[in-house]
Amino acid sequence: MASEEKVHEIFETIASDYDKMNTIISVGQHARWRKEVLCELQKNLAKEGKMLENLETLDLCCGTGDWTFDLASQGATVTGLDFSEKMLSVARSRVAENETIQFQQGDAMALPFSDGMFDVVTIAYGLRNVPDYRKTLEEIKRVLRPQGMVVSFDTSHPTNPLYRPVFEFYFKHVMPFLARLFSRHYTEYVYLHDSAASFPDAKSLQKDFEEVGFEDVYYHYYSGGAVAAHFAKRINL
Repeated sequence: MASEEKVHEIFETIASDYDKMNTIISVGQHARWRKEVLCELQKNLAKEGKMLENLETLDLCCGTGDWTFDLASQGATVTGLDFSEKMLSVARSRVAENETIQFQQGDAMALPFSDGMFDVVTIAYGLRNVPDYRKTLEEIKRVLRPQGMVVSFDTSHPTNPLYRPVFEFYFKHVMPFLARLFSRHYTEYVYLHDSAASFPDAKSLQKDFEEVGFEDVYYHYYSGGAVAAHFAKRINL
Protein backbone atom coordinates (compact mmCIF):
# COMPACT_ATOMS: atom_id res chain seq x y z
CA MET A 1 0.00 0.00 0.00
CA ALA A 2 1.35 3.39 -1.01
CA SER A 3 1.54 6.14 1.60
CA GLU A 4 -1.40 8.48 2.07
CA GLU A 5 0.69 11.32 0.62
CA LYS A 6 1.55 9.28 -2.47
CA VAL A 7 -2.06 8.28 -3.09
CA HIS A 8 -3.11 11.91 -2.71
CA GLU A 9 -0.49 12.96 -5.24
CA ILE A 10 -1.70 10.32 -7.70
CA PHE A 11 -5.31 11.47 -7.61
CA GLU A 12 -4.35 15.12 -7.80
CA THR A 13 -2.35 14.24 -10.93
CA ILE A 14 -5.05 12.28 -12.76
CA ALA A 15 -8.05 14.48 -11.82
CA SER A 16 -8.44 16.12 -15.21
CA ASP A 17 -8.40 12.79 -17.07
CA TYR A 18 -10.19 10.67 -14.48
CA ASP A 19 -13.67 10.57 -16.03
CA LYS A 20 -12.38 10.00 -19.55
CA MET A 21 -10.09 7.20 -18.42
CA ASN A 22 -12.85 5.50 -16.40
CA THR A 23 -14.89 5.24 -19.57
CA ILE A 24 -11.97 3.97 -21.65
CA ILE A 25 -10.65 1.47 -19.12
CA SER A 26 -14.06 -0.01 -18.26
CA VAL A 27 -15.02 -0.08 -21.95
CA GLY A 28 -17.98 2.10 -21.03
CA GLN A 29 -19.27 -0.36 -18.43
CA HIS A 30 -18.82 1.78 -15.31
CA ALA A 31 -22.08 3.66 -15.92
CA ARG A 32 -23.97 0.36 -16.16
CA TRP A 33 -22.35 -0.92 -12.96
CA ARG A 34 -23.41 2.25 -11.12
CA LYS A 35 -26.97 1.90 -12.40
CA GLU A 36 -27.22 -1.71 -11.24
CA VAL A 37 -25.76 -0.93 -7.82
CA LEU A 38 -28.16 2.00 -7.44
CA CYS A 39 -31.11 -0.26 -8.25
CA GLU A 40 -29.98 -2.76 -5.62
CA LEU A 41 -29.65 0.00 -3.02
CA GLN A 42 -33.13 1.27 -3.82
CA LYS A 43 -34.51 -2.25 -3.52
CA ASN A 44 -32.96 -2.58 -0.06
CA LEU A 45 -34.35 0.77 1.02
CA ALA A 46 -37.82 -0.16 -0.25
CA LYS A 47 -37.80 -3.22 2.03
CA GLU A 48 -37.48 -0.76 4.93
CA GLY A 49 -40.23 1.48 3.54
CA LYS A 50 -37.70 4.12 2.49
CA MET A 51 -36.67 5.93 -0.66
CA LEU A 52 -33.49 7.84 -1.42
CA GLU A 53 -35.53 11.00 -1.74
CA ASN A 54 -34.60 13.36 1.11
CA LEU A 55 -32.35 10.81 2.83
CA GLU A 56 -29.11 12.24 4.22
CA THR A 57 -26.45 10.49 2.18
CA LEU A 58 -22.66 10.57 2.38
CA ASP A 59 -20.57 9.61 -0.63
CA LEU A 60 -17.00 8.91 0.47
CA CYS A 61 -14.02 9.15 -1.86
CA CYS A 62 -16.42 10.81 -4.27
CA GLY A 63 -13.75 11.91 -6.73
CA THR A 64 -15.24 13.88 -9.60
CA GLY A 65 -18.75 13.04 -8.44
CA ASP A 66 -20.25 10.54 -10.92
CA TRP A 67 -21.79 8.39 -8.19
CA THR A 68 -22.69 11.46 -6.11
CA PHE A 69 -24.78 12.80 -8.98
CA ASP A 70 -26.43 9.41 -9.45
CA LEU A 71 -27.59 9.51 -5.83
CA ALA A 72 -28.78 13.11 -6.11
CA SER A 73 -30.74 12.25 -9.25
CA GLN A 74 -32.96 10.07 -7.04
CA GLY A 75 -33.69 12.94 -4.65
CA ALA A 76 -31.08 12.19 -1.99
CA THR A 77 -29.44 15.05 -0.12
CA VAL A 78 -25.79 14.19 -0.71
CA THR A 79 -22.49 15.23 0.80
CA GLY A 80 -19.53 14.18 -1.32
CA LEU A 81 -16.22 13.91 0.51
CA ASP A 82 -12.78 13.40 -1.01
CA PHE A 83 -9.19 14.14 0.01
CA SER A 84 -8.20 15.49 -3.43
CA GLU A 85 -9.05 19.14 -3.92
CA LYS A 86 -8.45 18.85 -7.66
CA MET A 87 -10.93 16.00 -7.95
CA LEU A 88 -13.43 18.05 -5.95
CA SER A 89 -12.85 21.04 -8.19
CA VAL A 90 -14.02 18.98 -11.16
CA ALA A 91 -17.04 17.74 -9.15
CA ARG A 92 -18.06 21.25 -8.03
CA SER A 93 -17.92 22.52 -11.59
CA ARG A 94 -20.68 20.05 -12.49
CA VAL A 95 -23.21 21.02 -9.80
CA ALA A 96 -26.41 22.66 -11.03
CA GLU A 97 -28.15 25.26 -8.85
CA ASN A 98 -31.10 23.00 -8.07
CA GLU A 99 -29.07 19.95 -7.00
CA THR A 100 -28.98 18.99 -3.33
CA ILE A 101 -25.24 18.30 -3.30
CA GLN A 102 -22.34 19.71 -1.37
CA PHE A 103 -18.71 18.72 -1.70
CA GLN A 104 -16.01 19.00 0.93
CA GLN A 105 -12.47 17.88 1.46
CA GLY A 106 -11.79 15.38 4.22
CA ASP A 107 -10.22 12.15 5.40
CA ALA A 108 -12.26 8.95 5.07
CA MET A 109 -10.45 7.51 8.11
CA ALA A 110 -11.37 10.48 10.32
CA LEU A 111 -14.70 11.77 9.11
CA PRO A 112 -15.56 15.37 10.07
CA PHE A 113 -19.13 14.44 11.03
CA SER A 114 -20.98 13.70 14.25
CA ASP A 115 -22.17 10.22 15.16
CA GLY A 116 -25.32 9.01 13.43
CA MET A 117 -25.63 11.81 10.88
CA PHE A 118 -26.46 9.82 7.74
CA ASP A 119 -29.10 7.39 6.53
CA VAL A 120 -26.89 6.04 3.74
CA VAL A 121 -23.11 5.98 3.23
CA THR A 122 -21.54 4.95 -0.05
CA ILE A 123 -17.98 4.53 -1.23
CA ALA A 124 -17.12 3.71 -4.84
CA TYR A 125 -13.64 2.66 -5.95
CA GLY A 126 -12.22 4.24 -2.82
CA LEU A 127 -11.94 1.66 -0.07
CA ARG A 128 -8.88 0.05 -1.64
CA ASN A 129 -7.06 3.40 -1.74
CA VAL A 130 -7.24 4.34 1.93
CA PRO A 131 -4.26 3.32 4.10
CA ASP A 132 -6.51 1.49 6.58
CA TYR A 133 -9.81 0.38 5.08
CA ARG A 134 -10.94 -1.23 8.37
CA LYS A 135 -10.66 2.17 10.03
CA THR A 136 -12.74 3.64 7.22
CA LEU A 137 -15.40 0.96 7.76
CA GLU A 138 -15.45 1.82 11.47
CA GLU A 139 -15.91 5.50 10.63
CA ILE A 140 -18.73 4.67 8.23
CA LYS A 141 -20.47 2.69 10.96
CA ARG A 142 -20.02 5.58 13.39
CA VAL A 143 -21.67 8.20 11.19
CA LEU A 144 -24.57 5.95 10.15
CA ARG A 145 -27.88 6.12 11.96
CA PRO A 146 -29.39 2.90 13.32
CA GLN A 147 -30.88 0.96 10.40
CA GLY A 148 -28.66 2.99 8.11
CA MET A 149 -27.22 1.36 5.01
CA VAL A 150 -23.77 1.25 3.49
CA VAL A 151 -22.79 0.41 -0.07
CA SER A 152 -19.22 -0.14 -1.20
CA PHE A 153 -18.28 -1.12 -4.71
CA ASP A 154 -14.84 -1.60 -6.15
CA THR A 155 -12.75 -3.72 -8.44
CA SER A 156 -12.58 -7.33 -7.31
CA HIS A 157 -11.07 -10.70 -8.19
CA PRO A 158 -12.97 -12.87 -10.68
CA THR A 159 -13.35 -16.46 -9.50
CA ASN A 160 -13.88 -18.08 -12.92
CA PRO A 161 -10.58 -19.88 -13.69
CA LEU A 162 -10.89 -19.08 -17.41
CA TYR A 163 -11.85 -15.43 -17.04
CA ARG A 164 -9.53 -14.50 -14.18
CA PRO A 165 -6.20 -14.63 -16.11
CA VAL A 166 -7.73 -12.59 -18.95
CA PHE A 167 -8.94 -9.97 -16.47
CA GLU A 168 -5.58 -9.87 -14.67
CA PHE A 169 -3.69 -9.47 -17.97
CA TYR A 170 -5.98 -6.62 -18.99
CA PHE A 171 -5.66 -4.86 -15.64
CA LYS A 172 -1.90 -5.31 -15.38
CA HIS A 173 -0.83 -4.64 -18.97
CA VAL A 174 -3.61 -3.19 -21.11
CA MET A 175 -4.92 -0.63 -18.62
CA PRO A 176 -1.52 1.07 -18.07
CA PHE A 177 -0.95 1.04 -21.84
CA LEU A 178 -4.28 2.82 -22.39
CA ALA A 179 -3.35 5.30 -19.67
CA ARG A 180 -0.07 6.07 -21.44
CA LEU A 181 -1.83 6.34 -24.80
CA PHE A 182 -4.73 8.54 -23.75
CA SER A 183 -3.60 10.41 -20.64
CA ARG A 184 0.19 10.09 -20.25
CA HIS A 185 -0.27 8.89 -16.65
CA TYR A 186 1.25 5.43 -16.99
CA THR A 187 2.88 5.37 -13.53
CA GLU A 188 -0.31 6.39 -11.76
CA TYR A 189 -2.36 3.67 -13.43
CA VAL A 190 0.25 1.06 -12.60
CA TYR A 191 -0.39 2.02 -8.97
CA LEU A 192 -4.14 1.60 -9.46
CA HIS A 193 -3.50 -1.92 -10.75
CA ASP A 194 -1.33 -2.70 -7.75
CA SER A 195 -3.92 -1.36 -5.28
CA ALA A 196 -6.63 -3.50 -6.87
CA ALA A 197 -4.43 -6.60 -6.94
CA SER A 198 -3.71 -6.36 -3.21
CA PHE A 199 -7.30 -5.57 -2.17
CA PRO A 200 -9.25 -8.42 -0.49
CA ASP A 201 -11.58 -10.58 -2.53
CA ALA A 202 -15.33 -10.13 -2.09
CA LYS A 203 -15.75 -12.92 0.46
CA SER A 204 -12.90 -11.65 2.64
CA LEU A 205 -14.23 -8.11 2.49
CA GLN A 206 -17.66 -9.34 3.54
CA LYS A 207 -16.01 -10.82 6.64
CA ASP A 208 -14.33 -7.46 7.37
CA PHE A 209 -17.71 -5.71 7.26
CA GLU A 210 -19.12 -8.27 9.68
CA GLU A 211 -16.17 -8.02 12.07
CA VAL A 212 -16.54 -4.23 12.21
CA GLY A 213 -20.15 -4.77 13.31
CA PHE A 214 -22.28 -4.44 10.19
CA GLU A 215 -25.15 -6.85 9.71
CA ASP A 216 -27.06 -8.33 6.78
CA VAL A 217 -23.86 -8.13 4.75
CA TYR A 218 -23.85 -9.54 1.23
CA TYR A 219 -22.23 -8.81 -2.10
CA HIS A 220 -22.99 -8.95 -5.81
CA TYR A 221 -20.52 -9.50 -8.63
CA TYR A 222 -20.71 -7.54 -11.85
CA SER A 223 -19.09 -8.38 -15.20
CA GLY A 224 -17.95 -11.77 -14.03
CA GLY A 225 -16.40 -10.48 -10.82
CA ALA A 226 -14.46 -7.56 -12.29
CA VAL A 227 -16.40 -5.43 -9.81
CA ALA A 228 -18.08 -6.37 -6.53
CA ALA A 229 -20.59 -4.35 -4.55
CA HIS A 230 -21.10 -4.94 -0.83
CA PHE A 231 -24.33 -4.00 0.93
CA ALA A 232 -24.81 -3.89 4.70
CA LYS A 233 -26.76 -2.29 7.54
CA ARG A 234 -25.95 -0.77 10.87
CA ILE A 235 -28.51 -2.30 13.22
CA ASN A 236 -27.44 -1.13 16.66
CA LEU A 237 -25.92 1.97 18.21
